[in-house]
Amino acid sequence: MEIKKERQIIRWALILSIVSGTSYLVVLFSDTSDSSKNTILGTEIAVSGFGEIKLYNPEKVNLFSTNTYQDTNLGFQISKPNNDWEIHSALDELNTNELNSLKTKGFLDGVFVEQDHDRRFMLTIFDIQKENFSLHEYVDNQISLMESQNIVLQFEQVSSEDDWAIFAVESSDEKQYGEHLLFLKENRLYMLQYSGDSPQSINLEQKNDFQFIMDSFEVI
Repeated sequence: MEIKKERQIIRWALILSIVSGTSYLVVLFSDTSDSSKNTILGTEIAVSGFGEIKLYNPEKVNLFSTNTYQDTNLGFQISKPNNDWEIHSALDELNTNELNSLKTKGFLDGVFVEQDHDRRFMLTIFDIQKENFSLHEYVDNQISLMESQNIVLQFEQVSSEDDWAIFAVESSDEKQYGEHLLFLKENRLYMLQYSGDSPQSINLEQKNDFQFIMDSFEVI
């Protein structure tokens, strides 16, 4: 199967597992540096495999913000680094039956951030249809599942308020790397997934672009 297509299928399996409770293998989405957290004027700092990212620090958007995709109804925004990148709806990839099935699981919307048709980043938003959903518990369960499949955890960080988390994994042969940044707000789960080469195997320009995208993702 084509790698890009396989990556897409696994991604949809993963997001379905969040709300349906089925046990899918999390998608492989870095530095092995330890994550850290600081609070500076209300902004929390997390360490992605691609570098430091600021949380709860959304960029102001106006008519001239052509590189930013913002949805005020669903409460999120994300930006592309430059015009070499595109942001478009993930709904374009779903047929009617697939979309209806996802909606029964709480799916609200999703977007791809891609370059040259390579969809390294996928952002999905779900209504959580499970009582007492714990983000920390969800992340821990995914990590346990991955470790049983010989996938190596690179780092994990969950906020003490259980409202955001970031973690990264890598296949044991180091051929696939994945990173997730998640926010939980008002019973909605916002999840940005990266899938592709590890931070150690990309050039500085790519690493800066990927850090920019991770840093731009905000709930508003």
